[in-house]
Amino acid sequence: MLYNILRPLGNLFFRIFYKFEYNGLKNIPANKPIVWAPNHTNALVDPVIVAMTVPQKVRFYARGDVFKGRFVKWALNSMNMSPMFRLQEGYSEIKKNDKSFEECRNLLANNKSILIFPEAICIQKRRLQPLKKGLSRIVFQTEENFEFKKDVCVIPVGLNYSDPSQFRSKLFMEIGKPISIQKYEEQFKQDKAKAINSFTKSLEQEMSRLIVIIKNPDNDKLVAGIEQIYMHQWLKEHRKNEKSLENQYHASKSIADMVNYLDEQDPKLIETLNEKVLAYTKKLKKYNLRDHLLRPESINKMNIGTFILEFLMLWIGMPIYAIGLAMNFPPYYFAKKLAIKKTKDIEFLASIYSNLAMFFWIIYYALQLLAVALIFRNWMLLGIYAIVVPMAGGYVLAFYPRMKKIFGRWRLLRMVRKERNKVEELIRERTEIIEDLKIAKEEYLASKN
Repeated sequence: MLYNILRPLGNLFFRIFYKFEYNGLKNIPANKPIVWAPNHTNALVDPVIVAMTVPQKVRFYARGDVFKGRFVKWALNSMNMSPMFRLQEGYSEIKKNDKSFEECRNLLANNKSILIFPEAICIQKRRLQPLKKGLSRIVFQTEENFEFKKDVCVIPVGLNYSDPSQFRSKLFMEIGKPISIQKYEEQFKQDKAKAINSFTKSLEQEMSRLIVIIKNPDNDKLVAGIEQIYMHQWLKEHRKNEKSLENQYHASKSIADMVNYLDEQDPKLIETLNEKVLAYTKKLKKYNLRDHLLRPESINKMNIGTFILEFLMLWIGMPIYAIGLAMNFPPYYFAKKLAIKKTKDIEFLASIYSNLAMFFWIIYYALQLLAVALIFRNWMLLGIYAIVVPMAGGYVLAFYPRMKKIFGRWRLLRMVRKERNKVEELIRERTEIIEDLKIAKEEYLASKN
């Protein structure tokens, strides 16, 4: 019941919470049992993102320790979730998985769709954790029951967040091509363990192709810094649309692959880049600036005419922005405060934050409509107000990034006037980094030819 209610709501609210794009729906086969196999970085958000995007109704399998209390069990079951217990939850709990495995096999036998996280753990890192064999065992047992005539398809999914816990951060979902279990039939009949290991390894390779992977954790900040400094130019050089999240995902993947390669082949260059990039991004943070403000084309656009135009834009747009903010965003503010206070694990922050924001906004919206109805007692006015509130929220989401860029340019202009030498130093450091990155890119691309 809750699944049918929350799926359309989630489809709406998570497209507000994240800047969201996806690709690969054409890879989904029709009228076949499907096992969705996504990477897992964002707790209860990950399954919702998959469920709201794919056409099939999905049964989720989440970590068993979440299913505590009669109400929680009922609520999660109503949202189409079942428990899957892990070894760290105790041997006595592992026995309960027999029931979940049987449920999986029954659903697949009836051409249903289930979702299992092959990593069996949720960690906010830009790398894939070693896959467990639970998913593999379920699909092979199902095929074995049907003498390998069911054609269960496992579809790898890549969930790529720029910052999972941040409101209006970016999310790109890549749906991979289905892997048919039938091609492992002969191997399974000869050696079950070998077939399961072979399939698990193949699934891990396919999942790795769909996500940004930074092999060395020490390079996480370096990759993030290169994305901030060089992604724009990378996309420009390849004549790709910078605003496309899919293009940004592919650029991020190439940047991470470049760093992974150079970390092994040219560690001195990586050491130099690490030193320069981290020092530069630290200064940007100190001065409350963003790298895009220091691009040559951005600096060339800064003149008195642009300043006047931006001032007028703010002067006209700010009152509407303030009204839209008051109408829509107090629920998000209080939801974030409460989520930060109550959440111990960063992986669960977005799950609590987003769902509280959705719940609080619905109540806040209803209370506004009730107040308008009681004060004015006019159906037409009530209808207009009901439309204006979400429209004003949309205006805020569009106006806010423009406002941030304008304020950023003004901060830079103030620095140019008062601390010109620091701005010139930043520009010099950025130019040096760009030159080093060009060398790194050429070395990486040469290795691929």
